[in-house]
Amino acid sequence: MTKDITHQGYPKIVTVVGAHHDGRTNFMTAAWSTYLSHQPLLFGVSIAPERFTHDLIKNSEEFNCNFLPYSETEKIHKIGRVSGHDGDKIKKLNLEIEKGHSIKTPYLQSAYAVIECKLHKSVKAGDHTFFIGEISDAFGHEEAFTDQGIVNLKKVDPTLYLGSNTYVTTRQD
Repeated sequence: MTKDITHQGYPKIVTVVGAHHDGRTNFMTAAWSTYLSHQPLLFGVSIAPERFTHDLIKNSEEFNCNFLPYSETEKIHKIGRVSGHDGDKIKKLNLEIEKGHSIKTPYLQSAYAVIECKLHKSVKAGDHTFFIGEISDAFGHEEAFTDQGIVNLKKVDPTLYLGSNTYVTTRQD
């Protein structure tokens, strides 16, 4: 094998990270996120310092991760391409938001699942900051999950990112 797939090539679940501070709310698309621990319940996301959302998280010490279905791919992509530095992305993209459950940051109405976090720790990881959040709430649309709390793939098509602006889902129709 000789193909270099260092930055691409493997599916990563897409999340839209939300943050709010000092009257400003922003969302950004991210593919580098993961659960980290059961005790305490930790979730992390890696964000470059030049992203507007980075400083909102740093200053507010909270964030959320919104998981949108594959049918929302165009919205997910636009959220990742329009900068919050240039104005109100929520108005510009007509994003519908709801008040957060356990944090001040609102979440995206079209998310089938949301994880709300209070900042536990941030770690410089090369050219990114890895924000580690303690999960303060996690919720989703009832029909999107089985009785065991697992994403119901008969009802939801999760969005995966392959790199190079390529999105796919788990459905194999």
